[in-house]
Amino acid sequence: MGEHRNKLSNSFWVGAIILGIGSFLLRDRLDFLDFPRWLFSWKVILIVVGVVIGVNRRFEGIGWLALILVGSFFLPEDIFFDWDLRRYFFPVAIIAVGLVILTRAVAGSGAREARKSAMNSDGIVATDEGGEDYFDLVAVFGAIKRKVFSKMFRGGKVSSVFGGVDIDLSQADMNGTVLVDVVCIFGGIKLIVPSNWETKNDVTAIMGGVEDKRTSLGTTPTKKIVLTGFVMFGGVDIKSYV
Repeated sequence: MGEHRNKLSNSFWVGAIILGIGSFLLRDRLDFLDFPRWLFSWKVILIVVGVVIGVNRRFEGIGWLALILVGSFFLPEDIFFDWDLRRYFFPVAIIAVGLVILTRAVAGSGAREARKSAMNSDGIVATDEGGEDYFDLVAVFGAIKRKVFSKMFRGGKVSSVFGGVDIDLSQADMNGTVLVDVVCIFGGIKLIVPSNWETKNDVTAIMGGVEDKRTSLGTTPTKKIVLTGFVMFGGVDIKSYV
């Protein structure tokens, strides 16, 4: 029933977007209705798609927010012709990155406390050197290398802004499916993942991408990592030692 509702919701939003675009294009062809040209620009489309994705995902993650921010930043150039984007791009980008990192830090603090409580109640103790079952890494104009040895790996968050992050999961283990949320802006993230683990890419990429460079072993994977988040002018590489 839940899966059916999700499919119905997705179909509804896709249909609503197509209907809205068609209606706007029709009105634009009518002489007695005068609509501004910016209303049909790619910037507005980005904003609308961002809102739809946010609603459909209950505003979780930051992919939808990135689309809205990019569209909102470039849209004033169409509305106000004297808007000089080159003067504002870099400071606005730095502010946006700071807000993203702060938001992730605030949202993640409560989750970390909940995980610690669960660990204590289950009698599980995290080690100090990369043995935690959950990581939260931020690299700004720098580099981080982390090896995870936990046999109860539960995912994590990683942000790379003008920097690089290497995460080695080759010695880790987990049960079922975990989430790894990434933010990569003018940077790079490398994940060393066992070849018998499945990876699913749900990352929103603008002028960047996620590439799985591992060699398939031809076996049915029983463990899965779902990648979510946002990549812009950067890349996430998934590799293995096999």
